[in-house]
Amino acid sequence: MEKISKPRKARMDERAEMGVGTLLIFIAMILVAAVAAGVLVQTAYQLQQQAETTGEHALMEIATGLRTLATYGVTDANLTTITDLYLKVALSAGSPVINLADVVIEISTGTVDDTLSFSNNGSAAGTYEASQLRDTYPSDIWTSTDAGITQGDIALIHVNLTANGMGLVTQQTVNLLIIPKHGIPTYVDITTPSVYSNIYEILT
Repeated sequence: MEKISKPRKARMDERAEMGVGTLLIFIAMILVAAVAAGVLVQTAYQLQQQAETTGEHALMEIATGLRTLATYGVTDANLTTITDLYLKVALSAGSPVINLADVVIEISTGTVDDTLSFSNNGSAAGTYEASQLRDTYPSDIWTSTDAGITQGDIALIHVNLTANGMGLVTQQTVNLLIIPKHGIPTYVDITTPSVYSNIYEILT
């Protein structure tokens, strides 16, 4: 009978070679997992930042706006034409600060259309001016580039219709669109009364 030979035992150096290879594979797997985890964390952080920014912009667009408190016009000496238009405005509920220097007003009388920008040096063609009726923020001095309205403030917008080639006769319609830099535009639709009996005419 032939003698069955026993399996050859691995030498010590062969066992070391197998262990080093397994260790290298294990380390490589850890490195790949770490890189993948880093990429996932960075992507999640970027998505979070983008979501927060988008949410802030969405809230700004929804909440920002002005509301009209009163509108009246000033007639000429003969009580035939309204030559100046005034609007009392304040921030809408929940609106952040609005800088009037960034607000434009689209005005249309049906025959004349114009876009007006803010000016604190008087009302000339293509501009409107505004003044503070109530200011809740101390030492808030308006400039040509900074005319901020905060919650609780009331501003008086003045449009010189004559300077802009306009004038409102009786029973005439004028449309205004007050457009802030961000937020919801304010639409104002005015129809003048059938008779001008006062220098100051309340308009609705």
